[in-house]
Amino acid sequence: MSIDTAPLIGILGGYGSVGAAAARFLAAQGGCRLRIGGRSADRAWRFTRTLGDPAEAAVVDARDSQSLMHFTRGCATVLDCSGTAFSLRGRVRAAVLAAGVHYVGMTDDGGSRTPAGPCSAVLFTGLSGTLAGWVPRWLADGLDSATRFSGWWGGLGAIPPHTAVSCLLGKCRAVELPGDGHAQDCGTQDGEGPRQEAELPLSQAFAPAAAPPAHAVAVRRTLPEELRQQAYRLRLEETSWHEVLKGPGVPAFLDRFALRGPTAGDGGALMAAARELTRASLRDAAGSSPYQVLYGTLEGLSPDGTPVRRSALLHCTDVTGLVGVMASITAHEVTRGRAPSGVHVMAATLPPRDTADWIVRHLPQATARTTEVPAGEPGTTAPPAARRPG
Repeated sequence: MSIDTAPLIGILGGYGSVGAAAARFLAAQGGCRLRIGGRSADRAWRFTRTLGDPAEAAVVDARDSQSLMHFTRGCATVLDCSGTAFSLRGRVRAAVLAAGVHYVGMTDDGGSRTPAGPCSAVLFTGLSGTLAGWVPRWLADGLDSATRFSGWWGGLGAIPPHTAVSCLLGKCRAVELPGDGHAQDCGTQDGEGPRQEAELPLSQAFAPAAAPPAHAVAVRRTLPEELRQQAYRLRLEETSWHEVLKGPGVPAFLDRFALRGPTAGDGGALMAAARELTRASLRDAAGSSPYQVLYGTLEGLSPDGTPVRRSALLHCTDVTGLVGVMASITAHEVTRGRAPSGVHVMAATLPPRDTADWIVRHLPQATARTTEVPAGEPGTTAPPAARRPG
């Protein structure tokens, strides 16, 4: 395929942090042309020059239907990294799909999940939920069946407002379970997941007069919507998920949100809450290096009927880059017709093994690997499914 006939992916907010990361990864991957869109012609043009010939710059305002229609013309897929999806209540997604173009949104717009038309729409629903739904699929790839999954995710870093919206919408849909708490230290128990020590009731741990120290870690037991869907599809008998958050600001805010947060339909209040979550994340991350870490285990049967236990580890220090990888590989898959028509969450459409490969290929110092041992027995691990050479 010549570059002139390669499919065109338009990126709204293409010179922003997530949009620029996704554009660089897609340009490095090849096989597509890129249209970098934003309200600043100068910024779009200057960034496009760093990508080379397959990229072009375009001025677009996602709030203007005519401008959006002009930007969409000729695209196979529009990757929306503009951060306006929720504030516009799904109008960007609707306009793109109405033009016969696939849509990938890096902000959950809070709109309907009902399928509409022949095109695909894929929504990013927050980092924790997306990882919780993707990692069981990664571990189950190639197994005959699966029975039990457990995992945990932890991270530290600034949360952009539009990503915070997706996070809070995911919280509205998640099932919060007993066992939340505050811990001074977080490790693993038998290598399986977070360990809680010195657990306190929430009313004590986050009382204004006795806020937890800056190095404290909050461990929350939850069941994201994305994991519930995969548990059903994989017919899992047991599943569990924990979030491990370094505080004190973000854990305290999420406690308040769980008690009296706005509903998904209260757009103005949810945007205000997202801005508050962003401020809390900035305070928590001040003076610290950002990171994301995930660990999960899955028990099941290999094709020859042998009970096995697989484990997965993901670690990276480039939080924006990790979201950019998810954006770029999803746009890549959708453009090539590998996502069914209708509306889907990103956790269900990320290719299991290829996502891990993209992470280690595009993110310096990232680790993404799996190991396998006979279930219930210590043993030699299988070769990693994906890891950075050297």
